[in-house]
Amino acid sequence: MSRAMGFPRRTMGDVTIEVYADRFMQKALDAMGDDPEQILHAGRIVASAGLDAADEQVVVSHLVVCRWVERAVNQANGRSPLIRLTRTGASKARELRANSESRTEREAHLNNRLPRWAYNNSPSGGSADLQMFAAAEEWWFCGTEVTWDEVDAAVAYLEARGLLVADRAPRPQRITLTADGIDFVHSRQTLWFFLTTRRQQSASNGTTIVGSNVVYGPVHDSSLAAGGSNAQTVRGNVTDHSQHHPQAPQPNISVGDIGAGSAVSFGSGHASAASRGGSAIAGSHNQQSSGLEHADLIMILDRLRQDLGKYPGGDALIDELQAQAASEEDTPELRSSMWKFRIEPFATRFGIVGSLASILSLLLG
Repeated sequence: MSRAMGFPRRTMGDVTIEVYADRFMQKALDAMGDDPEQILHAGRIVASAGLDAADEQVVVSHLVVCRWVERAVNQANGRSPLIRLTRTGASKARELRANSESRTEREAHLNNRLPRWAYNNSPSGGSADLQMFAAAEEWWFCGTEVTWDEVDAAVAYLEARGLLVADRAPRPQRITLTADGIDFVHSRQTLWFFLTTRRQQSASNGTTIVGSNVVYGPVHDSSLAAGGSNAQTVRGNVTDHSQHHPQAPQPNISVGDIGAGSAVSFGSGHASAASRGGSAIAGSHNQQSSGLEHADLIMILDRLRQDLGKYPGGDALIDELQAQAASEEDTPELRSSMWKFRIEPFATRFGIVGSLASILSLLLG
């Protein structure tokens, strides 16, 4: 299979300006060396980054607005093709360098972006030509090109996870998203969060063994677990099979007055109760949460992903916050802590705090 090895020349309109800016910042970091006050010639940085000279003004202006570079006046003629990296700009450039050299970050980039690229570059029910990926902005990560070996590895991983199917002759040429792959794209989640959630849902729909408890569920009316012996729920009615295990205590099963969709836990006894749509788990230290109390917070974090996910580490931050939201009680203190100690410092680093005003009002109320 013939594959393009270089990056085809494109106009600014074909990619987001961030791709050009990342390439510029990587080369500026090289030119700066060990001197943080080093004056840099913008035109030379543009050339070394492989950008068109016509792109110099818009790229530099973008970086100035981001406060990552500042202009330095050319004393010879009063004009300024000269710049220097600001302190935050140097930090940003080092972060780009570290991420671009991290195998974990590069794999995460491709695993998350490749399905979305395939979805947007294939007809409904059809496949995407992988050769065209080299002309996409996703081919670039933190100012560096990915490789075909990395792309092939990502295709193999996504295929093993059931998100796509690839034709091979002998290497992947076209890829087709599966139903799970399309669901992943529509979820707007990171792949890690999507797969983790899917595994949790799969586990809740099957048989789960927790200590001496056997959990069955969900079924039509309720999900029931009884400790010490096997219990079975049949459309809300419980069939007691403990007679097959005379040495085990008889389960004491009752039906509680629990609202739809709720989940309850009991202590160390053998009683459990659930109503239509709910679930109950009996046994020592077992607890199940419906997740409804976290729905609003998780959706707000999904909305925040659209803003933070554009920047390195943004998707990973949202994943961590959503996992925290799913495991802790949704309180004003939790939301305030998320903002003060996680979201605001991240947004401040990239100079985007002001653009988060609307989502902040949703988060903090």
